[in-house]
Amino acid sequence: MLCCGVVDDSDSGRGEGIEARYGDPAPTRPSTVKLPEIPPPDVRTIFDFFLLRFPRISRATWLERFAADKVWTDDESIDAETHYRPLLEVHYLREVESEPPVREDYRVVWSDQHLMIVDKPPNLPVTPGGRWVRSCLLHLLHEATGNSHIVPLHRLDRLTSGLLLLSLDPTTRSHFSRLFQPQPMVEKTYTAVCEIQCDPLPSFMSLDHHITRSPHEYWRQLVSPGAPSNAHCDCEVMAVENDLALVRVRPITGRKHQIRVQLADAGLPILGDPLYGTRPIHDPGDISQRLWLDAHRLEVNAFPGPSGADESTGDWRSSRPPSKFFQHAIRWRDQPTKFSSL
Repeated sequence: MLCCGVVDDSDSGRGEGIEARYGDPAPTRPSTVKLPEIPPPDVRTIFDFFLLRFPRISRATWLERFAADKVWTDDESIDAETHYRPLLEVHYLREVESEPPVREDYRVVWSDQHLMIVDKPPNLPVTPGGRWVRSCLLHLLHEATGNSHIVPLHRLDRLTSGLLLLSLDPTTRSHFSRLFQPQPMVEKTYTAVCEIQCDPLPSFMSLDHHITRSPHEYWRQLVSPGAPSNAHCDCEVMAVENDLALVRVRPITGRKHQIRVQLADAGLPILGDPLYGTRPIHDPGDISQRLWLDAHRLEVNAFPGPSGADESTGDWRSSRPPSKFFQHAIRWRDQPTKFSSL
């Protein structure tokens, strides 16, 4: 069903490979938050949770949004008095006065009637979040294709570049989501440029951690020492130059910020990481800055197709070969204003 493919470096530009462009702007995609299984202290209603979860948005603003049906669930409309329900998925429309700039030079590597693989640049969110509402990959793809059902099948951070697999058809989405759960049938390989803070530097690491969300900073993940492992990845050092290392990472699990957190805990923070690294990026509007992490390769082998269709097999790579990625990172680190990011 799937065929092998590799990004062609000559295939550049915003959404190149998609021929149709629709004249009418696509509507804003809603965001979704899943309520924690254990409610935070003093949280009685969904409204209470939103006040806690989004402290920069005023109480009056949330009251207006709840009253205007801009917050809802799949089963019912809700208001400011609707009781908190653990694990409930709540949808809401984000509204911001202005959005920071993003890179729009994504590439469609391959697609069929069910799936699409995109090579995403850094500094482009996949879904609406934070200060980005319309400036995200899903909105760009909706505008380019007219398909409002496009959904990512796995995570890829705003600052991370590389390959992303998306579902195009809701009728086959649950089938293809099995590629990643519970035991992944797709192998993902990342390339990371790391600052060496460990001594000695091992050539290979098998990392196991328990990663959990910070109770005070919802955007940050933490390592919980002593807790059962829920995050695993294998790392191989491919090259070293001065205090930087080029690391090949194969994640076995898919926790939020997993690679960034695990490498930082191992003494190899990723160059340019504003949360877990040594050189924070303070200005989200400066798209010349980047996190030096690339989702370089996706491999699928003999995954059964939906409804008896042919098996899915494919092998794709991003447009950033590891050696080129490493050398570019070295030049960028030394002269960040002269060398733009890949």
